[in-house]
This record gives sequence, C-alpha cells and structure tokens, in this order.
Amino acid sequence: MIEYLESLRRHGVWADARLLQAVKAAPNTPADVLSELAHVRGAQATWLSRVLGEESLLPVWPQLTVEELEEVGDVIDAKARDLHATLRVEDLPRAVRYRNTQGEYETPLGEILLHVAMHGQYHRGKANALLRAAGLEPAPVDFIFWSRAGRP
Repeated sequence: MIEYLESLRRHGVWADARLLQAVKAAPNTPADVLSELAHVRGAQATWLSRVLGEESLLPVWPQLTVEELEEVGDVIDAKARDLHATLRVEDLPRAVRYRNTQGEYETPLGEILLHVAMHGQYHRGKANALLRAAGLEPAPVDFIFWSRAGRP
C-alpha cells in the first residue's frame, strides 16, 4: 500500500508540472484554469497541514499566479515527499483529527492520502477541460501516460 500511495504522489507531482507547462505555453490562460490549479495546491497544502499538525501554507481556494503556483508547488511537493518517505504500513490507519467549515472529523491517514491524489486529478481534469474549451492545448496527465513514460 505504501508503494501504491507513493506512486500516486509521484504521478501528482508529474501531472501538476505538465499542467503548469501547458499554462506557461498558452498565450493567455483563462482565470478559471488558474483557479482550478490553485485549488489543487490549496487542498494539498490544507491536507498536509492537517496531517502534520501545522498551519497551512494556503487557503483551500487561493488565488495564485503561474509563478506563485510554481513556487508554492515546490514547497508542497517537498513536504509531501518527506511525509511519504517516513510512512509505514502501521501509520495508514492512524486517525487524523481536523476541523473544516462543516465540523470536526477524524479520517485515517491512508484515506487522506488517497483522497489528495484523487481530488487533485479531478481538478486537473477540470483545468484541462477549461483549456480545451478556450481553444488551448490541454496536457495529458492520466496515470497511464505517466506509467507509459516510465514513471518519471
């Protein structure tokens, strides 16, 4: 399970970088595309802060420029990499307690890590759909593309 979660984390890093490249290559990126990508980073930062017991680097729906997305993404990716490097199978059922706007919750760490991966991919898909709708080139970020590319 640890290897599986690590592959999902690595795929997410790759997918975020590919979308950032697509946005940089676009002549003018629609604001809603940046909003989706910023939300991916905001959610990652929020969940990491809950797991690590720290203050979040970002709100859940931040407004970020392309440059800010890249800068904060590097920090978030490093924190996630460090977290995953220390994971053990016995850590995955550990309950993480947190509060959001709807109340107080406890969720197993393994489920949070799976949620972060799935949630990010959902919003990356929305960003790609918005790029395509604006007549811009989307970035293929499916897990299978990453796998076929040798899991870089």
